[in-house]
Amino acid sequence: MIQYVVECIAFQLVFLMVYDFFLKKETFFQWNRVYLIGSYALSLLFPVIKITALKTSLPEDFIVYPEYFWQQDLPEIVVTEKASNWFLNMPLENRILAIGMCIAFLIFSYKLYQLRRLKKQGKIQFFSNYTQVLLEKSTSAFSFFKTIFMGDQIKKEYYESILEHELVHIKQKHTYDLMFFEVMRIINWFNPLVYIYQRRISELHEFIADSQVSKKNKKEQYQILLSQVFQTENISFINTFFKSSLIKKRIVMLQKQKSKKSYQLKYLLLVPLVLGMLFYTSMAKGEGVTSNSESNNPEDIVLIAEIKKEIKKELDKGGTMEEVSKSFANQINIKGDEYIFSKKEYFKFRIVNNLMSKNYKVRFGDDVKTDYKPRKQSLPSSEEYEYYLNRRKAFQILDKNLDISIPRKTHDVVLVKKADTYGRDCYVYKVSNIKDLSGVEIQSFNEKMGKVFALGSLYKSVIVEDVKNAVRVFKKESLQKEKGKTPIAFSKVDKVPVFPGCEGMEDKRACFNTMMRKHIGDNFKYPLEAQEKGIQGKVYVLFVISKNGEITGLKMRGPHKLLEKEAKRIISKLPKMKAGESKGKSVDVGYSIPIEFKLKKDVNKNSSGIEIQDNGVKLKMDNPPLILVDGKEITKEEMEKIDKDRIESINVLKDKSATEKYGNKGKNGVIEITFKK
Repeated sequence: MIQYVVECIAFQLVFLMVYDFFLKKETFFQWNRVYLIGSYALSLLFPVIKITALKTSLPEDFIVYPEYFWQQDLPEIVVTEKASNWFLNMPLENRILAIGMCIAFLIFSYKLYQLRRLKKQGKIQFFSNYTQVLLEKSTSAFSFFKTIFMGDQIKKEYYESILEHELVHIKQKHTYDLMFFEVMRIINWFNPLVYIYQRRISELHEFIADSQVSKKNKKEQYQILLSQVFQTENISFINTFFKSSLIKKRIVMLQKQKSKKSYQLKYLLLVPLVLGMLFYTSMAKGEGVTSNSESNNPEDIVLIAEIKKEIKKELDKGGTMEEVSKSFANQINIKGDEYIFSKKEYFKFRIVNNLMSKNYKVRFGDDVKTDYKPRKQSLPSSEEYEYYLNRRKAFQILDKNLDISIPRKTHDVVLVKKADTYGRDCYVYKVSNIKDLSGVEIQSFNEKMGKVFALGSLYKSVIVEDVKNAVRVFKKESLQKEKGKTPIAFSKVDKVPVFPGCEGMEDKRACFNTMMRKHIGDNFKYPLEAQEKGIQGKVYVLFVISKNGEITGLKMRGPHKLLEKEAKRIISKLPKMKAGESKGKSVDVGYSIPIEFKLKKDVNKNSSGIEIQDNGVKLKMDNPPLILVDGKEITKEEMEKIDKDRIESINVLKDKSATEKYGNKGKNGVIEITFKK
């Protein structure tokens, strides 16, 4: 959201600068009108437009975590939605935005009220093309849609010219332009550029009307503008004739000679400007493979179904998943390390791995705990296969001497399309032949690698390119960015990190877990959208408490992005801690905990009029029945205070069965509640 707003404002600023420097002083008023409205609309659209042809396929950096980090035998934290106001559940920035929009809407409503009041107070006259409202004791003149407001003290010799001026506004529907920007002022009240846009379009309307009227009576128009300087109502969406701040500009425009037609070529500036914006918004920030992606490509779905059918046939013959996996692996190994999978082979490799992951307990026997939950695997897709191809091809074409310069354990390479620009975080290193680098080029490349991947560098990758090819070299983001070492698990570290408030506690490990649960409970807000969609489940959270006591390397696995986003927000609020220690030295410590998002169960209703809710037992009956708890009569109010967890059973008697057992007391029914022993 914030990125979208920033990009919109940036595009608007560029468009306004082009207008002010190149177009504003020209007499192509209608062209400028289209430019202002069109450029604002485009600035709202461009941030969401992604043109595939302009994308630069760059893989995302990724974090690889040892699998055991996800399982530390920590009890999950169960959090349920709280009965709080929906407005308070919104993120802070959304609340500020909503409040601002409400205030802007109230201001807009007050302006409409002012116009309505003026119309009621004035004398209304109806004409074929417009309605005139004569204002008493006023020198104002302005229009709003098809209504012209005229002061009764305007000199008669000026009346016709002013009327013609306002009729131009009505015929060209200028009020619609102003209303468009008025709506934008409500939605984007925080954006100062929308106010500038509205002022620009407002003054342009006056130039258009002046130019039309001056064709008939130019001297009189000059005289009016020079002699009359009045104030008018402070309403931003009316076309006012008398406005002192515009008088000088209108006079200058009336005196200005008509711009040459050749100057219209200035509008061609829009072509590179628009293309540049599209290129910027369409540049892929990362085309890497995500663990949650599922293929929606019909061809992929058909291929996956075909492969699963083949695997099932092999299993039906009496084979096991292990045997299927080994058979497939042997077929591939025979073809050599440099062999590139076909699409079907790649898909089968991924699917077999997925199935093997589900059978983890079977493969590894009793060494794996029964509560082990394997990492959720995604189905293969054409996009992933393209990435795989680009990676394999990159290693094949890149000079083999760079294998030492680019250690595969910490770095990766991928073939990318040649482009004029690859992004600000990419350093471009040009060579004569990417397949065969000279000694000088290799030495220079090694130096560049050291600088690009040094701590504090602004670059994240190196693009090695020659005339035909381009390869991106990037560093695999590790849990410990400084040295790429794996952090020590929380359950194995000598001294655990100290959570603020646990300094004086003897068992700091237990205190850490307790404080963590408290922190999550205190900061938890069940996403409103997730509640509405009925989304719930466990989010497995993993992060690192660094040597500096800061939270880094946060990763989540959950059933939905909404829940993962909330988990991320909660963990990001964790305070700085005292770092954990191993062998007397501060170390990075990996910590994981499952957070279960659980919606409150739907209210259980029955025909007896009883509702059993999470917060107690509610009675929905017009005539209160006889209520008994373990044979003792209680009131309705006392019943509603009962903790539902204490209840073993509830028996409801009606009509004859109630009166037979309890006589006249049971005429409205009987509720028999039995507590747990």
